[in-house]
Amino acid sequence: MASTRIVIAGASLAGLRAAEALRRAGFGGEVVLLGAEQHFPPYDRPPLSKQVLAGQWPAERARLKHDDGLALDVRPGTRASGLDLAGQAVLLDGGGRAGFDGLIIATGAAPRRLPVPGAGLPGVHLLRTVDDCRGLTAALRPGGTLVVIGAGFIGMEVAATARGLGMSVTVVDPLPAPMIRAAGPELGAAVAALHEAHGVACLLGRAVTGFTGETKSTGETRLAGVAIDGGEVLPADAAVVAVGAAPQTGWLAGSGLHTDDGVVCDETLFAVGTGNVVAAGDVVRWQHPLLHRSLRVEHWTNAVSQAQAAARNLHARLSGAGTAAPYDALPYFWTDQYDWKLQVVGLPGEEMSIAEGSLADGKLVAELRTGGELTGMACINWPARLAACRRRLLQAGAAA
Repeated sequence: MASTRIVIAGASLAGLRAAEALRRAGFGGEVVLLGAEQHFPPYDRPPLSKQVLAGQWPAERARLKHDDGLALDVRPGTRASGLDLAGQAVLLDGGGRAGFDGLIIATGAAPRRLPVPGAGLPGVHLLRTVDDCRGLTAALRPGGTLVVIGAGFIGMEVAATARGLGMSVTVVDPLPAPMIRAAGPELGAAVAALHEAHGVACLLGRAVTGFTGETKSTGETRLAGVAIDGGEVLPADAAVVAVGAAPQTGWLAGSGLHTDDGVVCDETLFAVGTGNVVAAGDVVRWQHPLLHRSLRVEHWTNAVSQAQAAARNLHARLSGAGTAAPYDALPYFWTDQYDWKLQVVGLPGEEMSIAEGSLADGKLVAELRTGGELTGMACINWPARLAACRRRLLQAGAAA
């Protein structure tokens, strides 16, 4: 396979781990790693909303560790702009092509923006990249006022970090509880109570309608407030928009690949209808072989394990030395907020029952159910129980 070339579109966590997995699997051909960002090695994203944002870590500490001896053709600042599937080439922004025998799509997701007036005002921030983090860090100061729009993982982590820095923090979300899509309503309500106990105002079931500005003495107009439904305007020195992320599939338009909130893949992570294109990380929607449903998962652990599986499967297909294996890892999420480490394995449930511990003690194991069916399990400050939670899910047939 010395003459075979694999191109990896996307040089963040999933792309880098896919490159490593190719070499570990014995792939000896050329590996081209295309990255839209200028930074390499890439930054690990979880610390950007916590340790780096809080000033506890320098940004360089969040660089992903990697093996310098992988013999990769790394091309930072090179964005994929199109795909010529018939000609087996990735089209590059600004011209040029990167031909391939096999392709790994790992272009990730980009933060969603709010289509409301004033969203482009200075002082309105997104948080995805290290540059975003640096801009937001400069805006966080003791005594300042921050409004967080979106009560998902990123939003609630930013809220906890900003509160720890002495800011006045308000979280606004149209849903009835934080992190409801990943954790379910009851566990989400517990997260809201945790934040309120630390002085964060949670305005749930409310929608942002716009941002208001104020002209400073310098002549610059900057953010001054966040307007919400009902006509109320929340004072804000800074705001963070954390309303989820959209898979970066626009560059695949017209390529012939099927996209539907992600690159649609089979259970072995091959893009539907192809034999030499796989996808991994936030950009992929695949048919989960155990859960029997189509999933797209945005979390660190999935990006790593899915990238490794996709790379192994592509190598096996190209080399003829093995067969592609279904990717059947159970979804897993974690978040650190204040003194809580919350871990969820499986899928969220409408109901929560505590199996061990208690919320009052701040340490518990909980079962998540929908319609009586066990779909997931959660641990708060009890990581040693996580392996048992996975076994419980499988033994109960929740993933059958």
